[in-house]
Amino acid sequence: MGDLSQIGPDGRLAVTISVAPHWVDHHFQGRAVLPAVEALQLLAGWAQALKPGLCVHRLRNAVFDKFLELPPAGESIAAWCELRMQPDGALRTALLTKTQAKSSQMTRAKIHAQVEFQPMEALSPPAALDLAAALAGRCFTVDPEALYRDLVPFGTAFQTISRPLLVTAEGALAVIDAPGDDPPDAPLGAPRVLDAALHAACVWSQRQAGIVAFPVGFDQRVIVRPTRPGETYVGRIFPLGQDEGVLIFEIWIVDLQGELFEILHGVRMRDVSGGTLVPPDWVRAGHGQGGLETLAAACTATVLIERATLMPFAERCLSDTERRRTVKMSPKRRTDFYSSRLACKRLFRELTGDQGRTPAAQIHTLADDGIRPIAGASRFHCSVAHDRRFTLAVAANGPIGVDVERMADRILKSLHIFAHAAEQMLVKPSPLGPAAAATRVWTVKEAAAKMLNIHLADAWARVRVLEIGLEQSRVEIEAGPAVAARHAELEDHLITVLYPV
Repeated sequence: MGDLSQIGPDGRLAVTISVAPHWVDHHFQGRAVLPAVEALQLLAGWAQALKPGLCVHRLRNAVFDKFLELPPAGESIAAWCELRMQPDGALRTALLTKTQAKSSQMTRAKIHAQVEFQPMEALSPPAALDLAAALAGRCFTVDPEALYRDLVPFGTAFQTISRPLLVTAEGALAVIDAPGDDPPDAPLGAPRVLDAALHAACVWSQRQAGIVAFPVGFDQRVIVRPTRPGETYVGRIFPLGQDEGVLIFEIWIVDLQGELFEILHGVRMRDVSGGTLVPPDWVRAGHGQGGLETLAAACTATVLIERATLMPFAERCLSDTERRRTVKMSPKRRTDFYSSRLACKRLFRELTGDQGRTPAAQIHTLADDGIRPIAGASRFHCSVAHDRRFTLAVAANGPIGVDVERMADRILKSLHIFAHAAEQMLVKPSPLGPAAAATRVWTVKEAAAKMLNIHLADAWARVRVLEIGLEQSRVEIEAGPAVAARHAELEDHLITVLYPV
């Protein structure tokens, strides 16, 4: 890299960067450019060479908004590393190159990356592991092949998101395979893990913000333990807002057991193409709130989870009481239980504004009977439903019931079991179609059983659907309260909420 004794009075050291073969798979508009994560690795290595024993696992004030174009693999780049101690003991480092203007003899230095390494302090890992164990909201799934073909067009060496990327309005979840050919002793861990997490943030930006955003810096990065080549990780992307066209994110990197490896705060991403890059139409999100708008009048809060977003470490989010309930469950029933508990914990956070203070395992979601759901320590009534795709938790000031069911012709086969004769007569000629109408009757009675805390067979007998509508149905309960039913369709699934009026 160069002789450290040759650092000049300007704090700069001449260095030579050898272009690794896989770096040329990192493209921007047809040019191979040095990945930001590799620039940070170089700076960390130079910093440790200057100060042996320096901890480089706490980084701050990173900026990498000027690309360093790469020559072919195997060639090298003459550059400079600038190193300056800061008053608080941090070491500021920068990677620079010098260019000469074609029209004059003037030489200019261009900073491609800079970051400060600061003394390591104890870190309390995020308490809200449930926020990484599943995504809330309607899920948009991006297959890795389409991701790297249309959205992040990098070569195979950087195609490290190995399973469908999961995106909702609240963020993204990426399963990342760290390539086995990364150096095992890299000072910041396997670099292409964080790079893949940034791919996920780029896709979220295209889906939800309508821009092709590239990372240009971050406020802080803490490496709790370095990621390792050949291992699998989960990147959780949290969008925090936008400031003058710059999208701000928080990123967690955990393993499949939910152990924290890295956390980044204040990750900044923006369009660096001058508007020449635009997301393809197929990835752009539509407007609206995911089809649940009609339920707003009935619910104080709703949390929808698509079960495909459930991560392997969901069990770590359970309280001791919740975990004991799972001992004798089948794998399918356990998945149902995990998704329901996560939805209720999210509901608690929505209702109380607690987005991270309370550890997930300390949010209890089972009533004293061990069956009925509660939304933690909140005062609200709660109800939960799930089918093979969705889990939904709702809360209100008074009793409430919810059900979700796929609308399919098979439900018509049992219509005579759960529907009164008058209800059957409503179903057959319904303009909604027999399956959609029958599903409304079925879900009303399921929701009533939960709202009234009665057996389903009792709800079949006592509840009568008097009119079937697209978004509302008129319902009557024998010897029960006056109620209203609201419906929301999510593709071929129906959600029904029943509540007193």
